[in-house]
Amino acid sequence: MSGRKRYYLSFDMDNSRHREAEALFARQASRQRTEYVVTSILTAHQTESLVQVVRQVIRDELRNAVPPLQNTLQGKTNVDVQLSDLPDSLIHALEEL
Repeated sequence: MSGRKRYYLSFDMDNSRHREAEALFARQASRQRTEYVVTSILTAHQTESLVQVVRQVIRDELRNAVPPLQNTLQGKTNVDVQLSDLPDSLIHALEEL
């Protein structure tokens, strides 16, 4: 018995992402296509894991940084900070996480 598994791979040519993926796949030499798929899958998984770690680190840092910032702003009575004074990108930054 062979130590290999076979999978059938198909592309939906009505889907632009599939067309692009198929074009990249077709550019590979026939004997290198399996390695290309393996590398692509593992890279995508590693990237996804890294993004999750970075998001968690940012959340933790923001959670730890908020109290000192609030205390600093509360200590300054001559500076009134309004939500409208902040750029939209900063206001909606946490929604992206």
